Amino acid sequence: MISLIINADDLGSNRDRDRGILQAFTQGIVTSASLLANGSSFVSAVVHAKQAGLPVGVHVNLADGTALTGPIKGLTDSAGLLPGKQKLRQCLANGACDLSALRNEIAAQIERIFNAGLKPDHLDSHQHCQLFPCLTAMLTELVRGYDISRMRTSYPTEPAEQDPEGDLGEELSLYRRLGLDAHTTIINAGLKTPDGLWGMPLLNRLNTTSLCQTLESLPQGCWELMTHPGYRCSDGEKFDGPQRQVELQALLSTEAKEVIARRRIRLCSFKDLACAS
Repeated sequence: MISLIINADDLGSNRDRDRGILQAFTQGIVTSASLLANGSSFVSAVVHAKQAGLPVGVHVNLADGTALTGPIKGLTDSAGLLPGKQKLRQCLANGACDLSALRNEIAAQIERIFNAGLKPDHLDSHQHCQLFPCLTAMLTELVRGYDISRMRTSYPTEPAEQDPEGDLGEELSLYRRLGLDAHTTIINAGLKTPDGLWGMPLLNRLNTTSLCQTLESLPQGCWELMTHPGYRCSDGEKFDGPQRQVELQALLSTEAKEVIARRRIRLCSFKDLACAS
């Protein structure tokens, strides 16, 4: 059997992204989303997720926007503004972050989602920061305290020889170096997680053709496919450009639905997760 969670990341980042995610869930093949507790459209995203019955997880964010708990020594500026992906990774790799303050921030993000009336069914992380060992151990401990028993495994499942060159290739190399150890930590903590994550090499390149090729490639097992659907946001960052809508159309496509039906792929969410590798 092939079981597949199709998760849309970055719910709550802006209203145009959220609109696409909700459409991909109600009309397409998305089965789950990850919610940014410090996202600019968090409040409206919660309302729409509840109305649609969209299963959500915590998308821990230590890279973008503003920390809920204020300034974090070694990471944010004096106003609590988070530093972006590269500076976050430098901070985590060099041990320059105040881990106690990071823990408080992550707890605040988890609690904001619970306090909004949602019960998150999993935890993952923006920019895959959970792969860094200091955070992997912290997060596996934290989620148990909040009765969250499932986490993402941020390990690329596609063969390494298919990785693109350039910045994305370097990113994937990092994920491959850290991903297996993080997966083992999650399993040893008694948490459930998919066998691996598909879609990482397709960042900004997921369309109907590449989506169908991925669905055709899935072997038996329990997997997650990471997606980023949405509508173009004129006030957003580069990542909020037209590719979001290309991805949305792929997730709505008849072609993708036909592959899923023909291969008898069981679509599910993290709450249905039975495997723990």
